[in-house]
Amino acid sequence: LDAGQTAAIDPGVRMDVAGSVHYPGDCRVLPDRLMASLQRRLAQAGAQFLWNTEVTNWRVDDDNADNKRVRAVKSSDGREFEADEFVLSAGSWSQQLARALGIELPMQAGKGYSLTLPRPRQSPQLCAILTEARVAVTPMDGALRFAGTMEIAGLNEDITPARVHGIMDAVPRYYPDLKPADFEGIRPWRGLRPCSPDGLPYLGRTTKFKNLTIATGHAMMGLSLGPITGRLVGEIVSGEKPSIPIEMLDPDRYA
Repeated sequence: LDAGQTAAIDPGVRMDVAGSVHYPGDCRVLPDRLMASLQRRLAQAGAQFLWNTEVTNWRVDDDNADNKRVRAVKSSDGREFEADEFVLSAGSWSQQLARALGIELPMQAGKGYSLTLPRPRQSPQLCAILTEARVAVTPMDGALRFAGTMEIAGLNEDITPARVHGIMDAVPRYYPDLKPADFEGIRPWRGLRPCSPDGLPYLGRTTKFKNLTIATGHAMMGLSLGPITGRLVGEIVSGEKPSIPIEMLDPDRYA
């Protein structure tokens, strides 16, 4: 679309753009509502949640080298949790937990940032990606979120001010009526994306242990790929054939 057509499909905000590409099938969710709904459904199904409990190590049965099994996970409060099946899905922290089992999962944590205006002076109705600035724009039930950057700094959750200012400075270039001053007092959020060398997630059984399934490394697509990942993990753990081919996602591909 050219500039005029772009303005016509989202007239609630003034834009300084040459044009756009419109994806009519694009959609969005509110992450807090999604997670609350998932948590509620899981609790109803009998799942138990252990909050503020870190998995620190494993207990394995390696008497038979050809049939090694994980027996339990060890937690930061000294407890052990035994199970028949284990799923390692710890985001950017999966690598260090896998290494404790002798499994190599090459991975980098890609830190991203976001800033959310609770009551913007004006707001688009459609999501957008500010292409040159690499900033994603998401209206969220009256609020407006700007997110971006990919900072490679290991498992470091410190906030780099220059990265945050890069997002704030980009916004007025596309939305002239929004100013950097609008972000004063807004606390930046940051999160670590688990990035594999080839950009593909790790999904499937590892040959090291008969009862361990790995599901991690989804990089910037965790929310989009979460549902199909959950379905595939369910099929694997249940002993079913995966409903789509997953050979390219083999967690042992860098072993």
